[in-house]
Amino acid sequence: MISNSFSLIVKRTLAHWRLLSAVVVGVVLASTIMASSVIFFDALRDVALQRALASHEPADIDVLVEAGQVPTSPDTHATIVDAMNGSIVRRFSPFLNDDEFALKTWTFFVDLPPAMVAPSDCPCRSNIGLANGDDDQLIECDCRRVAMMTLPEVDDRAIVVEGRAPQIATTVAADDSLQIEGMLDVASASQMGISVGDIYPARPHWEDSHDQVSILVTGLYERNNPEAPHWRIQNEAFGSRTDTLQFARFVVPETTILEGLGPYFPNMGTDYAWWLDVDSSRIAASETESIRNTIDATERELKSIVDGFLLRSDLPQVLSAFETDLFFNRLPMFIVLILIVLVVLYYVVTLASLLVDAQRSEVGLLRTRGATSRQILAVFIIEAGLLAAIAAISGPFLAVLGVGFIGVLPIYSELNGGDPLPVRLTVGAFRMAFFGGLLGLLALFIPALRATRLGLLASRVTRARPARLAVVQRYYLDLGFLGLVMFLFWQLTKQGSFVAVSVFGETTVNQLILGVPAIFLVAAGLVLLRIFPVGMDLTGRFLSKRPMSSITPPALILGIWQMARNPAHHSRLSLLLILTAALGVFAASFGATLEQSAIDTAYYRTGADVKITSVNIRDGGISFSVTDELTELEDVEAASPVYRETANITAGVNVDSFQFIGIDIHTMEEVGWFRDDFGLDPFESKISVLDVGGAAGIELPTEGRWLTASVLPLVRQPSTFIVARLSDANGQFFSVPLGSMIPLASDQLRFNCPIPVDGEPPEWCRIGSSIQAAPFRGVPGLLPKNPMRLHSIGVIDYENGLGPAAIDIDDIAVLNTDGTELIIIETFDSVNNWRTMVPTREALGDNLGRATHPDGTPIEGVARLRWTSSGPREYRGLAHGSELEVVPVIASVAFIENYGGGDGELLEISLDGTPVKISVRDVIEYFPTLSLDQEPFLIADFEAIHERLNITRTIGNIQPTEFWMSTVQGSELLEAEEGILESVVGGDRAVPEITKRLSNLRVRPGSNTIDRTQELAAVAFDPLVSAGWRALLGIAFFTVLVVSAVGFLVHAKVSFDGRRAELALLRTIGLSMKQLLFLVVMEQVMVIGVAVTLGIFMGAQMGTTIMPYLASSGENAVVVPPMAVQIDWLGFGITFGLLGLVFLVVIGLILISVYRMSIHHIMRMGES
Repeated sequence: MISNSFSLIVKRTLAHWRLLSAVVVGVVLASTIMASSVIFFDALRDVALQRALASHEPADIDVLVEAGQVPTSPDTHATIVDAMNGSIVRRFSPFLNDDEFALKTWTFFVDLPPAMVAPSDCPCRSNIGLANGDDDQLIECDCRRVAMMTLPEVDDRAIVVEGRAPQIATTVAADDSLQIEGMLDVASASQMGISVGDIYPARPHWEDSHDQVSILVTGLYERNNPEAPHWRIQNEAFGSRTDTLQFARFVVPETTILEGLGPYFPNMGTDYAWWLDVDSSRIAASETESIRNTIDATERELKSIVDGFLLRSDLPQVLSAFETDLFFNRLPMFIVLILIVLVVLYYVVTLASLLVDAQRSEVGLLRTRGATSRQILAVFIIEAGLLAAIAAISGPFLAVLGVGFIGVLPIYSELNGGDPLPVRLTVGAFRMAFFGGLLGLLALFIPALRATRLGLLASRVTRARPARLAVVQRYYLDLGFLGLVMFLFWQLTKQGSFVAVSVFGETTVNQLILGVPAIFLVAAGLVLLRIFPVGMDLTGRFLSKRPMSSITPPALILGIWQMARNPAHHSRLSLLLILTAALGVFAASFGATLEQSAIDTAYYRTGADVKITSVNIRDGGISFSVTDELTELEDVEAASPVYRETANITAGVNVDSFQFIGIDIHTMEEVGWFRDDFGLDPFESKISVLDVGGAAGIELPTEGRWLTASVLPLVRQPSTFIVARLSDANGQFFSVPLGSMIPLASDQLRFNCPIPVDGEPPEWCRIGSSIQAAPFRGVPGLLPKNPMRLHSIGVIDYENGLGPAAIDIDDIAVLNTDGTELIIIETFDSVNNWRTMVPTREALGDNLGRATHPDGTPIEGVARLRWTSSGPREYRGLAHGSELEVVPVIASVAFIENYGGGDGELLEISLDGTPVKISVRDVIEYFPTLSLDQEPFLIADFEAIHERLNITRTIGNIQPTEFWMSTVQGSELLEAEEGILESVVGGDRAVPEITKRLSNLRVRPGSNTIDRTQELAAVAFDPLVSAGWRALLGIAFFTVLVVSAVGFLVHAKVSFDGRRAELALLRTIGLSMKQLLFLVVMEQVMVIGVAVTLGIFMGAQMGTTIMPYLASSGENAVVVPPMAVQIDWLGFGITFGLLGLVFLVVIGLILISVYRMSIHHIMRMGES
């Protein structure tokens, strides 16, 4: 029976080899793609891991382990060494170039008389406790220390320049003394005055059974290749951690320490160190988790048996960060691969169904010849099994060749430098290939099972009549499927991401939710197929009625009626094209969106092409503007200062903090990066609500040399000073002390006040001081640049704090350079342009108004300032610019949700300890560098913040510590035709110029430079973000092209063969050849057009719907800014352009076949 079955299989295979070949392609493609999913990800992981490891210095990847043990003995030594060798050393051995360990004793004191020196001459002793710090008192000073250590491969690494190497010495002399041999490095011997042949005594710093050991210096050595990495044990683990002590580390044999010093000093401990020279190129991505687990296990094990443990290496952190990035970058790739496999499997089902349909007559004929359903089914199962076996075996090998070849292709050369990707066959690849073959087997088995149940008569009936509805539609399984999708999507919405954090803190993935896009496509496609015939029926009825019937070609109406009458004939092709088109658009949107999101994230986090933070300008000196200095650089197009402060607001009983930044509204648009969905479009009109009307303060005449004011203190307060705050053209603030509340002028030579008389009230006095550079309260003087502005004038008591008092001010003026002309700049005819400063809440009681006589009548042209009590160094007074009393701000949505203010109410915040009233003028979603963790923020005008932070203090000059710059290279990058990631080169040309210019200014060291090109280069070279996605997109487009082209070709061939009689009948009843050809063309165009259009729509909608759930991780780290869906229409257009050519060729072949069709041959008896 088996031989007969195989004979029948061979005959059927030869008879249907063309159709069967297409099925074989599908099954093998399914297994290959599923195996490729494992091999491709492994290759990407390996490439990405090597990139991550290569970004660190090799020495940082090496592992340096330190451990301590008490007591020192051969037994404890064996325990710790065996534990280390049996864990991390053994586990790391495949990745190591070399490994070694050494040991060192505890530190000994030198047992020689110490030198007597002055306290200041002893670097290792403190002067604390000495009477009056008397340096004439001599103290004992011994900064020498001794330790014994081993040196691995001492004969190769140490060059003995004098004497000889030490010998083992473990014997205690008759007088209970111990003398060991050791050699010392030349540098230490020279520093400590030690020579060959010396016997150097040492004593332990701990309590022990013996108090001295003698070291015979047998030789001096120098390091052979002192820069070699294997010296890390001696340099880092055993090296000195202080500069005040002198160490002599004698090299001795290991046996001397274990069997000599250990028993002699039972309480002595030993320090162990292992150095593992890691070859990062040998580490495979599949090993990262086990390596981290090994490190953790070694740490736990050694901590239980040693007294101290320290592991130094960047390797665990690098591997952990790599695994996290891998986990989240791999999720969207899995989703696309699931879709690819789904499309290929449906392709197999479709072709298997067509293959079975083509063999229905043969099946019916076999049934009439006595074959049972089981026998016929066995033939199909053997066929399917052979195909599945071929696919499962060949799939992994084809996947290895294909994935490796990806790296050679020019468009993916950046993946691995143009070399083939590092691929390897794994059990997982064969497992996935077997699973793909199994799915292919099921796809072939199901249509065969249905066909073997039909006899000859039944098969001919099904060919003559429209096919019954599919089981899925007959029992409304498609609607149930759609319900399942809605439930899974609800669960995804509730979860907020494809990943979640379990109660134990582990990041988990719901595998079923990962299949939501694939399930959605299938369910939506099936529902559309249910609606399709209804739509065709309604369209046919509409076109059949007047007046449409008179202008609609009959062939078109016939074609529509045919599709409505027999939708199952076109359903398989329609669903296949829907799935392939949706896959193409979805994959194109995934890759383009994730790549653009990585670019947008880099732009958003950096804020500008180059950003400098922590800029700290020294006080005093010649005034300069950092912004102007940076703008003058050749490669800098524009620069903008930014204030970034952490402000506070009271929320109920809590005080919450949030981000507050001040921006230059005139230059920010030139340097910042903004997207339309940030809420700042158009930028100029949106940001104009922050404008406070230009710089605050009264501009001083350029000829002014002295600043003066005519004042009358109502109460004398000798310790209270009157201070003015000014700024220059560069925005540098400084203070001018005008005088005191006696009153007494600071410049008494220029401004002479009446001598105060006890018991008499104060008199009017003109006080003043020079505006030129002069130190004030320990702050160096500033040489300001004209024009200057007066911002505030107030009072302060640096010692006792202010008491309640008041002062009348008649005018404020400047005196010209030769002292001959007094220029009045404020007459106080009105005080509406002034406001009281409120540095603290206690200052809310201060008052500024018109001065009055005792009877209450106003004094024209005189202002009176009253203040309440204050603490020391609190500056109270009046500030120019009443419009700045309330600062206009733009708030984030999160700020409004948390603290209100959206309805125009005034809020009070604390900025650098100063209460500030704010008014929210607009609300936005995002602003570059802000809301990275969804924290609330406020934005204000730079001038308003600059003035507010500086006028309420008399000492210091608060300047922005952050500057954003747009550069020539940054503009070139945005305009690059090849794209940003393809054109970016790490390292902006402007950065060296910026660094050099800052070093030439009065800027303290420590500023940080953030270069956007470095961030973008990291994205461009990340295989999991850029090239890897392009490779996966290529796989998706290749699958779409092959599946759609072959599927359409086979379907067209089978469909034409099955409809010959129908088309011949239409010809005999009167349709002309032209009408018949038009009917065929319209059927194909409508099926292809509607299916592809629906697929494109579904793919685009699914990308828009799914993307937000990939924009957050299990730790709720939301991607900011949110992903903006992009579609690679170029790649999609090329793919479907090629596919369109295939469609045109196939349709052309069908038309030629119809044109050459012999009606007499087809319509003769028996053919129908």
